[in-house]
Amino acid sequence: GYGREVADLAIKTFTEKYPNVKIEITASSDLPTILSTKISANDDNDMFDLFNRKPSGDIVALVEAGKLEPLEDMWDRTLPDVPDKKLKDIVFSGVYSGANRINGIMYEIPTVSTYSGLFFNKKLFEEKGWNQNPKTWSEFLALLEDIKSDGITPMVFPGMYPSYHDNAFGNTKLYELADMKGQFNAFDANFQAYKNEYSSPEAIELWTRVYELGQKGYFYEGLPALNHTQSQMLVIQGQVAMVSTGSHVENEMKDSTPEGFEWGFMAVPFRESTDQNLWVKNSISNGHYIWAAKPDLNKAWAKEFIMWQMTMEIQQAAAEQGALPVRNDLISDPVRAEKLYTSHKNILRYLEENQARTIRPNRSVSISDPLFSQATKTMEEAIPKIFIGKQDPLPILEEADKLMVQVLQNLE
Repeated sequence: GYGREVADLAIKTFTEKYPNVKIEITASSDLPTILSTKISANDDNDMFDLFNRKPSGDIVALVEAGKLEPLEDMWDRTLPDVPDKKLKDIVFSGVYSGANRINGIMYEIPTVSTYSGLFFNKKLFEEKGWNQNPKTWSEFLALLEDIKSDGITPMVFPGMYPSYHDNAFGNTKLYELADMKGQFNAFDANFQAYKNEYSSPEAIELWTRVYELGQKGYFYEGLPALNHTQSQMLVIQGQVAMVSTGSHVENEMKDSTPEGFEWGFMAVPFRESTDQNLWVKNSISNGHYIWAAKPDLNKAWAKEFIMWQMTMEIQQAAAEQGALPVRNDLISDPVRAEKLYTSHKNILRYLEENQARTIRPNRSVSISDPLFSQATKTMEEAIPKIFIGKQDPLPILEEADKLMVQVLQNLE
């Protein structure tokens, strides 16, 4: 969704400062497959020194096999253009504290971030008088009914890629439900280890709520056949009010949006009271990994290049291409902040107004059992039908849970 222009700028400026370094880039929309192919070939010489996309498969398994370089020490390094500040002190707190660590160590460093939830046509909401910031589940249900009463379908996501549901109705909301009951830490421990994946009270409640929304006609009935750009286009065209996606949407759809179109943002509030925490999904875009088997000199320069992408020039360029910067001092500068995408300003405003907490759900174990893939497939294939109210989720959860029980037994 961001293009490669920022990466090209980073390479150009970095090699101008260090002319003894040469960087070759491979850019592809199917990078996870390319990475997985190279990893499967097990040729360290042919593998990338540095890559900024997760390969298809399991990062935990790569770590356990010693394939990825530990990068935890980089948080204490200073930035090229701010020599008196450590990296961990100049990024948003959620980027550092919410990082995906495996056995307490981080193996990726993000250079931009993204937030996920429901994105909408802000001017349409203003024209219709719809609530742009429902703070509780009850207020959210009232909004959906208002939208439907005006003859517009409330929500959509690309059913061809079921994982897109996670942006607004996924694992982050499981944490919110657990937090509402004071079970956040216990749920987190189970989630990281895949325990009670499909049988937890939180999972049952989430999918029951989704199914009930579908039965009320709150999701676009044709969503199972949609890809991501088609689902987002429905919002631009005014056929659907909100789409479950990430903050890359404004840049990704910039050639299709009319002059003056503005993307609004909200999270789905599963909470029942504003006294409870509202959780928003925060993800890492361009999380950089270094291949452990590379020569020390290559790895040292790879680390320097990661730090270079944290400089203000590159962070600003990323922001102007539609990415959310990770440096907290960029948005504190009114001149620089003004250049942010309108959707990003609305996201940051939403987070502040709701005192929202951000999280990036992650796992701490690796599972290669074929039964695990079968359980995942069972659930994913049912997701589009659950969302449009055509599939009761409870039998699917039970079927997937039986498989996961066996998977966890096999791990023991």
